[in-house]
Amino acid sequence: MNIIKIILLLFLFNLAAVKRSTAKSDDFCVWNDINAIKKFRTSSVSLYGEFYTKQNSSIIDKLSIGLKGDHAFKSWLTGGAGFSLMNYNRITYHENIDRFYFQMEPSWHLSHFYFGFRERMQITLYPQTQSNAQTTYYWRNRFEIVFKKPKKKLEPLVDVESFYLCKDLDLSLFNEVRITLGANYYLAKNQKFKMYGMMTDGSVLNRYILGLSYEFKL
Repeated sequence: MNIIKIILLLFLFNLAAVKRSTAKSDDFCVWNDINAIKKFRTSSVSLYGEFYTKQNSSIIDKLSIGLKGDHAFKSWLTGGAGFSLMNYNRITYHENIDRFYFQMEPSWHLSHFYFGFRERMQITLYPQTQSNAQTTYYWRNRFEIVFKKPKKKLEPLVDVESFYLCKDLDLSLFNEVRITLGANYYLAKNQKFKMYGMMTDGSVLNRYILGLSYEFKL
């Protein structure tokens, strides 16, 4: 029962971490990504790529490639780190950005439900910036629920993720929340699609996203 109470508190915390604004615009986007994973006992290494659109999916927003590693410290605790090289379309120019992250993810199982809570520190560098952007530090936390049933290929899921801009110790700087509804579908034991719809509530922009991910294990 204590674990259930902790999960509920984390879920409510994520929902509360929304910074509202009345002067925001809306956008529709499509997100696609692919992930190749190689497992080594309790660890894994992944190579992934991302393709995002913006402005009602009329132009490319971001292209990226990345490398990440994860290690299972316990049956209920996984940690990892990763790096992404991203190319953003700023309309009048393209900007290359480096991103590093470190994360921990405790998880629990209750009957057919999987509960995961990911804590991530994200560092973004702008080595070729034309907008005088500075290095940013984000604390991201995501709470996910997946319904897993043995021998079933389809797994419904829901998650809530909040973004906190670590700046000047101002605890009010929650600048985005994401709410996702979707499902995993297993083509085979080592191949999985994730189909989802996402709504983001940001400080200056609301986005409505259709996403498709493909993951395969080598």
